[in-house]
Amino acid sequence: MRAYSRNQFAELDFDGKEYEFNEQEGTFTGTLVCKKWGKKSNIIAYVDFDDGRKIMTTAFAEPGNYLGIPEIPMGSIVKLTFASNKRHNVRLKSVEVIE
Repeated sequence: MRAYSRNQFAELDFDGKEYEFNEQEGTFTGTLVCKKWGKKSNIIAYVDFDDGRKIMTTAFAEPGNYLGIPEIPMGSIVKLTFASNKRHNVRLKSVEVIE
């Protein structure tokens, strides 16, 4: 499965309320625990960082084809890199599967 639809996600026993957007630049590792399609041609990934934080992040189709998130199996260990954009908002820049 590439990602859950909004309807499928609503039927899950998954509490996304614990997850917040990352506001720190840098590279972090964690486990991709869930992912769903968003409303704006995006995908939302829920990641449990190794440092204990629970983060949700988004990726869009352009540029970068959702940064490959749809093809990454849930449960994978990933390395996420975040950087500030021109408006000084921290955004996901790259995703790498570790295992």
